[in-house]
Amino acid sequence: TISKAQYCNYFHTEYCTPSENEMYKPNGQSKSALFSKGQISELSVVVYKGQDYRISLCMDENLGSQLTFKVYETKRVKVEKVVEKKEKEDLYDADGNPTGEQKDVITKETRVVEEIQKELLYDNSTDNYASELEFSVETTRRLILEISIPDEGGAGKAKGVSTGKGKLMKSSEMGCVGILIEMMTTAKQGFYGTGF
Repeated sequence: TISKAQYCNYFHTEYCTPSENEMYKPNGQSKSALFSKGQISELSVVVYKGQDYRISLCMDENLGSQLTFKVYETKRVKVEKVVEKKEKEDLYDADGNPTGEQKDVITKETRVVEEIQKELLYDNSTDNYASELEFSVETTRRLILEISIPDEGGAGKAKGVSTGKGKLMKSSEMGCVGILIEMMTTAKQGFYGTGF
């Protein structure tokens, strides 16, 4: 498994098909990793304003014929949250003397907190399981690329040796997945510099 993982390190440079457009250049955020059937993994990338991007995926044949590829944008959003606080309160008798007993008192407070939320931008399962995606970026964004490999046998049917802590995977259930990210400057559209 360790040698297989090392073999996967540069899988995208060998097996992902680069664009035929020579203007596209490889991006340093490209990555490869060892996957097993049924696994889901995420890669966080930053895409920059004024750039065109092309993302292509490749995988070992023993992982199957298709993978699911989703693109999310992460945003910081302010939301109101109700926070409950539990405290002990002393009990008093009718004369105002402490009884030595306590009761639980729950107070609620509404606070505005900042959360990171994911918004789905693209899902290749609605695009005939395409393994390539091209897009232009108008504002710099942080994206999450989510890759999932279907488990053909379904949950609980994977073959392997139980270790007590998990499962050892057979090499036939493991393989490399590569994400090749390419970029180029977005071409200017319209008439520029035509003044007199």
